[in-house]
Amino acid sequence: MKPPSDLSHKGPAVEEWLDLRFFRPLGIRIARALLPTRVSPHEVTLWSLVIGLVAGHLFAYQDRWTDLIGFGLFIVSDVFDSADGQLARLRGTSTRFGRALDGISDNLRFINLYVHLAYRLIHAGWWWPGAVLLVALAGLAHAYQSAAVDFVRNAFLYIGVGEKGELDLPENLGSGSQGSMLERFGARVYRDYVLRQSQLFPRSARLVRRLRHTRVTEAFRAEYRERQQMLLPLCSWLGQNARFLLLGAAGLGHHISAFLWAEAVPMSLLLVLLLLVHEWNAAVLADALAEQPNVYARVG
Repeated sequence: MKPPSDLSHKGPAVEEWLDLRFFRPLGIRIARALLPTRVSPHEVTLWSLVIGLVAGHLFAYQDRWTDLIGFGLFIVSDVFDSADGQLARLRGTSTRFGRALDGISDNLRFINLYVHLAYRLIHAGWWWPGAVLLVALAGLAHAYQSAAVDFVRNAFLYIGVGEKGELDLPENLGSGSQGSMLERFGARVYRDYVLRQSQLFPRSARLVRRLRHTRVTEAFRAEYRERQQMLLPLCSWLGQNARFLLLGAAGLGHHISAFLWAEAVPMSLLLVLLLLVHEWNAAVLADALAEQPNVYARVG
């Protein structure tokens, strides 16, 4: 089991600068304070969700102070969003359902935000079909950007670092037909999320499947790190911290549509670049395995 200090984050290689220096340190303090209590990580996730829903509502109003309070509440919501996973890791109770619930919470926070931003644009005089279309494009772009960033980081941990992280493929998941209604719903949402990731990264998913039947050498891990670590800074530009900072700047500047346009256009172009380079590297690495069988050794 990892020492508690290592449970505060997933690994410095895949964490963002702001996470390592702000969100993770605050989150682990909350997690350690809650460790001896009966508060569950799921309850912390719900705290994050409720605060995030209030924050999103405040962005419906064209007022700088209200936007500033909303931005501050989003920061608090993200601190608790960090603490729930840290508490689960401290207790050794991290599960796929917990990750699914965390993902559902994130989705609800942003769906709520986008609905309120659509209201804000329409109230400001936008033609309502145009406002709805822009919000829908930004929301769709956000969903794919988040899924891609999560896959790239977890694949880097699994292959490049040698830690399993939280990388799943569709075939690794059960039927999701057991448990409570909430657990079945969470399993279905998580399965759809993992399927979306494997569709975004088909070559990378095939490489992961192949490596799961092998003993990967350190030489191969080093080559993977060399090729893929250049993409980790790009992930930061598509990550949640950059998104929240952009939202805050756009709200305080009374140009909230700039946030939506940024997600729909330039951030989507960065996503395309991320996908192309990551998949190209995965194909090159797969070819290296095929041409140099001594790079790895078969298990059994």
